[in-house]
Amino acid sequence: MLARLAAAWGRRDYGAAAACFAEDVCYADPLRYQLQGRAALQAFFEADDGLPQRTEWHAVVFDAAAQRGAAEYSYEGTHRYHGVALIAVQAGRITHWREYQHVDARAWPEFTAATPGLAPPFTAPEASAG
Repeated sequence: MLARLAAAWGRRDYGAAAACFAEDVCYADPLRYQLQGRAALQAFFEADDGLPQRTEWHAVVFDAAAQRGAAEYSYEGTHRYHGVALIAVQAGRITHWREYQHVDARAWPEFTAATPGLAPPFTAPEASAG
């Protein structure tokens, strides 16, 4: 799903990007914006200043049993952002997305250089402990 989302953003196909999300999605950066619903989210995506868009996922973890995950990313459009999104999924669509991101011109390796032991690959935790 994340690869499909990144590809849609890269093509600037915001209808396809928004289709990855539930009709009643909650999408927010707690300090910057809070969007409710797929239509509001698509309008948010479309406000791209006409610039090329690129997303690269770094560390991604997903608990299939709980349908919850987290993904670190770099996003380039109006600015270069590095961040992490916490994601909830239901019926194959993202229902909740909370992201924290920073504007930073550095490439991902330089941005994360202080914590080299956290470099991907990550693997999802076991669905059950036991």
